[in-house]
Amino acid sequence: MKRLVLSDQHRFKHSCEEVFGLACPVREDDWIPGWRNQSEIIYTESGFAELSCAFKTKSLPHLLGRPATWVNNIYEPFQKIQYSAVNEDVVYQIQWDLMPVDGGCELLITRTWTALTPEAEEFLAKLQTDAARKPPDLFRLIDHYLTTGKMMME
Repeated sequence: MKRLVLSDQHRFKHSCEEVFGLACPVREDDWIPGWRNQSEIIYTESGFAELSCAFKTKSLPHLLGRPATWVNNIYEPFQKIQYSAVNEDVVYQIQWDLMPVDGGCELLITRTWTALTPEAEEFLAKLQTDAARKPPDLFRLIDHYLTTGKMMME
């Protein structure tokens, strides 16, 4: 398997502005457990998410546990944001599409992996099976943070 695309949707009782604001490598320190120790900002003019901001991560499970370099390649405030990451095994993209709905915001998260090595192809085959069994934790983490103002501790 060379490419895997997974999409998941969730409705929040929060505005698209509130949800969109969390799709930022700096703000992720506030709501993703362990993010502070995993990421290093390389470039941001504003200090937050923006088109072409760049950062590095150490070892994330969904990137085969390897370091990656990330860049923001789509930035449409409160509507759409996309990051791409690359390492020696995989190219990964995560895109958030937000749509206002009565009483909140609907968020569609699309994650795309492209394998660059045989090891990554095996990883994607297993990930496809595992992903079918559970939704992404991001929705729970976002909802908890926006509801309580605090990071969810596992």
